[in-house]
Amino acid sequence: MNANVPDRLDDTHFDGERLLAFSSLLRKSSREIESYVCGASMGSVLPEGSRIRIRFCPAESFVAGQIVTYIAKDRLVVHRLVRTATSAGHYLITRGDTTVFCDAPVLASSVIGIVTEFRNSGRWQPVGQPEERGRGSRLVASAICGMVVTLLRLDPAFSCWFVVRMIEIRWVVLRFVGLVKRCALRHVSAGDPS
Repeated sequence: MNANVPDRLDDTHFDGERLLAFSSLLRKSSREIESYVCGASMGSVLPEGSRIRIRFCPAESFVAGQIVTYIAKDRLVVHRLVRTATSAGHYLITRGDTTVFCDAPVLASSVIGIVTEFRNSGRWQPVGQPEERGRGSRLVASAICGMVVTLLRLDPAFSCWFVVRMIEIRWVVLRFVGLVKRCALRHVSAGDPS
C-alpha cells in the first residue's frame, strides 16, 4: 500500500492525529507509505528532495541507528534515532545527521515508522549509515544528548524546553556569524582595490 503525503505539509493538508491513527492500524502489517524529504538535516544519507519509503512498525522495534519518521506538531520529521529513554513513557531521542543538536524528546507513540529506502537518482536504494564526524562533533553531540536524557528523566517538559532553547540559541549564533562574515567581506572588498 502506498499513500503519498503531500509535498508541502501545511494546515490544509496535514492532520497529524489522523496520520497517527492510520499508522497505528497498520503497524502490525508492515505496510509502507511514501513521502518526500524537505530539508538538508540528513545530509547525503537522505538528500533534500529524495522520495522515501516509511515502513509502519511497532514502537518496541525501534533501534538506535535507524531513521525514524514522527509527527511533530504540524509536520513529519525524518531523523536518526540516537537513543531511547524511559520517563513516564517511552521516549526517543533523534537527531539529523548534519547537526550536533538532538531534537526534543518524542514519545514512541508519535513515531509512524522507519525509513527503509530512498530514491534520489531514479532508483530505490537502502538508507546508509551517517557520514563520519570529527571527534569534536561526536563529543559535543554526545554531551548534548546526555543532558537531554538526564533532563528527560527529571522532567520531560523541561527537557523539551531545554532543547528548544538550545536550537534557538544555535540559530541566533549562526545568524550573527553570517552577519559578521558578510560585513568582513564588504570591508575587504571596499578597502583594497588590488
